[in-house]
Amino acid sequence: MYMSDEVPTGWVKPVAKPTPASLKARIAELRTELAAAEAQLREMEEGARLEALVKIRNLMRAFELTLADLGLTPTPKRRGRPRKAAA
Repeated sequence: MYMSDEVPTGWVKPVAKPTPASLKARIAELRTELAAAEAQLREMEEGARLEALVKIRNLMRAFELTLADLGLTPTPKRRGRPRKAAA
């Protein structure tokens, strides 16, 4: 049923339970690793975003498209509520 490699045979060295201090240290280690990984992820996402923008601009230039052709409106220069339209 079991292969001989999977089942430990003979004496197995006991493993000590982790102490609260060792758990806190491990959590601190993992948090620093997480912060580094998140920073690397942000860099990768920013690079991918910039690369996508460059591709979009190149395609727009190649096909001579404008923002209006894509159905996009320019962002308003004035903040707040829009002015009333003349009736």
